[in-house]
Amino acid sequence: MPKPQDLIELSYLSESVSDMSFLGLMRLLESARAFNQKHGVTGILLYDNQQFGQVIEGERQNIMKVWKRIQEDKRHHRIELLEIREISSRSFPTWLLRFYGGDTLIKDYPALAEVVGGMDKHSLELINKMRATQ
Repeated sequence: MPKPQDLIELSYLSESVSDMSFLGLMRLLESARAFNQKHGVTGILLYDNQQFGQVIEGERQNIMKVWKRIQEDKRHHRIELLEIREISSRSFPTWLLRFYGGDTLIKDYPALAEVVGGMDKHSLELINKMRATQ
């Protein structure tokens, strides 16, 4: 169990190189989930209108591994680091993908309810805060 001072949160914005399809988003999610689970990283990924906003949290060394991987990912560009800060506990203890239209997808594909969701109040506030920095 990491000590509280070892936990950090990193947030960034980026732009998709091309519009991500639902299948593309699911592939991205599965790849990220596998890597993040192996490295004890949690967070939230927001996607809307070719814009990504992400908050990741975990032990400093693991977050820096993920950050390097994010910066090298050719699916997005204009990557803007918003903040890196020490945290005492995780805000997103499970990995989530949130994007507009998620509620409709869940009606059609109920099995996706655990990985895809509509914008809850916290997510909406977060994406609006991220958009305001652009």
